[in-house]
Amino acid sequence: METIVRETLISAITDYSTLMEDIHLFHHWVVVKAGRYEMSTCFSATPGLTENPRDTWLGDLIGRKAAEIAQEYLASTDVLRIAVGMACLKCVIPPVPEFTVSSAIDPFSEQTKTRPTCFIGHFHDAEMWRDEGRPVSIVELLPRPGDIRWDDSHGVLSRAKLVFMTGLTLVNGTFGEVICRTPNATTRVIMGPTVPLTPSLFKLGLHRLGTSRIMDVNKTLRYFGMGGGSIMHAPQGALQKINITRPDSPKLFDDRSGAAEVNLKGSE
Repeated sequence: METIVRETLISAITDYSTLMEDIHLFHHWVVVKAGRYEMSTCFSATPGLTENPRDTWLGDLIGRKAAEIAQEYLASTDVLRIAVGMACLKCVIPPVPEFTVSSAIDPFSEQTKTRPTCFIGHFHDAEMWRDEGRPVSIVELLPRPGDIRWDDSHGVLSRAKLVFMTGLTLVNGTFGEVICRTPNATTRVIMGPTVPLTPSLFKLGLHRLGTSRIMDVNKTLRYFGMGGGSIMHAPQGALQKINITRPDSPKLFDDRSGAAEVNLKGSE
């Protein structure tokens, strides 16, 4: 994780006393309880990150301060510990007072029909829109057929007006480079269960943040425990996609999502 990203995230911490109460480790996910339940994606190791399947015992974290765990583990290169650090961080930053219930992608559907759009990471909507012939490109470290390799993405990223990135960019050292490669972007969106919903991230050049929150702990843990790897296919009511927009951002998106695109109080 880049220093500026880590320092920005740590600066959002306001709760330095809450203790780690529980931790659940799954193949794709980490769920912790420190005052409240929060989750993060457990990514596979990519260049610059490490993974050690023989070093996964984290039971000693129970009873430690979640803020201290976040500060320590966000400086790690181990993907499991980074995921735990991000989940702990989400427990000790202030809940946002208002948010929108929807996927962070949904409101931009109409714009992607005409505006050059890049996705950093392979999203279902991105592939669908690209296959429809929209000016949508997908940039990947490990590209699938039709994707653009990260090392070859300078041109397409420099032309992009809309940029969507996965939460992996926060932890794998590519975030700053994405910002540098997208000087003409009018909107940058970062989304995924790893993303902490903190306005502090807006200072880094982002306009919209999307994440998933746990609504039903038992349903979520059961789904993850049975190998569930997709938010899309989680049991109804288990998880909820929410997002926030930078206050000074122009209204750059349409209202396609209708009734779901409403502001709600964060405490609800």
